[in-house]
Formats: sequence, C-alpha cells, structure tokens
Amino acid sequence: INIDLRVRERGEPLEDDISNVVSYERVVDHVKEIVASGHVHLVETLAEMIAARCLENDWIIGVRVRVEKPDIIAEARSVGVEIERLR
Repeated sequence: INIDLRVRERGEPLEDDISNVVSYERVVDHVKEIVASGHVHLVETLAEMIAARCLENDWIIGVRVRVEKPDIIAEARSVGVEIERLR
C-alpha cells in the first residue's frame, strides 16, 4: 500500500512541530484498522476505503492510493490498482 496525500496549506509557519502537520502515524493506524476489520475481496475496494478514511481529515484535500499484490501473476512482479480522490 502506498499513499500520497495532498494537504491544504496552513498559511503559517510549521515551526518544526508535528502537531502542525498531518500525522503519518495516524494514517497508518487507520489503514491497519481497515485491514484488521476483515477480508476485502477487491484491491479496488480496499483502495476506496483507505481514500475515504484519509479524506475524513479536514487538512487532506486529495489522496492517491496504490494497492499492489506481489507474486500473484508469475510474469509480473506485482499487480494492483491506483486511485486518486479529491475533496
């Protein structure tokens, strides 16, 4: 799983303070919760669930989610899907 976030500019200095930015740890925790909630048949569904959860954060205005399944097809390193959702 790879997640790229488009974040709204604050318009003020970040002051090297983690409370002034989106917490990647929290994003990862949300992904873990989604994965732990039960089996999802389609990587497309998983990507949509992750994107929707990310967009619940008011600072996030866009998200790109890529979900890959390695070693599913012998001739390919991985297969997967990439989606982009905007607020």
